[in-house]
Amino acid sequence: MEMSILVKMYCKSLEKLETDKLRIGVALGGGSARGYAHIGALATLEQYNIKPSVIAGTSFGAVIGAIYASGKSPAEMAEIAKSMRRRDLFSYVGRDLGLGRVALFTGNGLERYYRDVIGDYDIKDLEKELIVVTTDVDTGERVLLDSGDLARALRASSAIPGIFASVDIDGRRLVDGGLGSPIPFESLKRDDIDLVIGIGAGTTSEESVSIRRTKNLLNTKWGKSLHNKLENSSNTNPFSRLGRGLAYTANTYMLEPKPLLLQVHTMPPINWLEFNKAELAIDAGKKALEAFMPRILADIADLKNKAA
Repeated sequence: MEMSILVKMYCKSLEKLETDKLRIGVALGGGSARGYAHIGALATLEQYNIKPSVIAGTSFGAVIGAIYASGKSPAEMAEIAKSMRRRDLFSYVGRDLGLGRVALFTGNGLERYYRDVIGDYDIKDLEKELIVVTTDVDTGERVLLDSGDLARALRASSAIPGIFASVDIDGRRLVDGGLGSPIPFESLKRDDIDLVIGIGAGTTSEESVSIRRTKNLLNTKWGKSLHNKLENSSNTNPFSRLGRGLAYTANTYMLEPKPLLLQVHTMPPINWLEFNKAELAIDAGKKALEAFMPRILADIADLKNKAA
């Protein structure tokens, strides 16, 4: 049976499922400009009457999640994205070189950018529940932010080690959430959430030569030794924090896939800095979710049958 027919059949059943009574969480991974695919993914979910109650996001996924949680529709988000240009972001970021802190940029400009584009919110005051996922650069622990200054939290979740300086929040030095949670599925595994959908937009090892080479290096004796030293260093100087951040990044390359999780990768056909190609990424997100929809709707139907 063709995929489009399957989707229509499930969609017809979905009308009877009262999905508004389900608590659905969506976990959005990072990917910089590739993360625009999340807009298309959210649009497809809404097309099938699936409106997430909770969004967890890491890096650019947190940014898209924050805009959505602030009340913007996918259509409004798409218009914002299509008008975005790389120079718009760089005009904020470029003024904040921070080489003295072992990072190219301090991140102050990035925080101003988020505040200007999204608004001056406390996370807990958004229309939808949002969890911004970050990583403690000193311990490698995942740190979830569900209250506090939104722009600062987004800055922390986007702070790629070596590119942006870490952000001090509640006594912890926080950086890119994607280091520990490329797709923050686990952040939404809670008793009050019925179903979690994970959506990825970052580069995979199938797409990236550099990721494949890193994985090969980590499988050598020398690579394992270096990785272990970087990851377990107890020094608190900036260079050690940067080394730990790089080691945590490498960890994500070695994670084994979990096929049982309800996750889909959108595979947007752009690189992480092509902010002027949002439409291509959005379209990839729509298509990926459309193809994955039978699996999502089947899981929703199972939930409703069990509750009946």
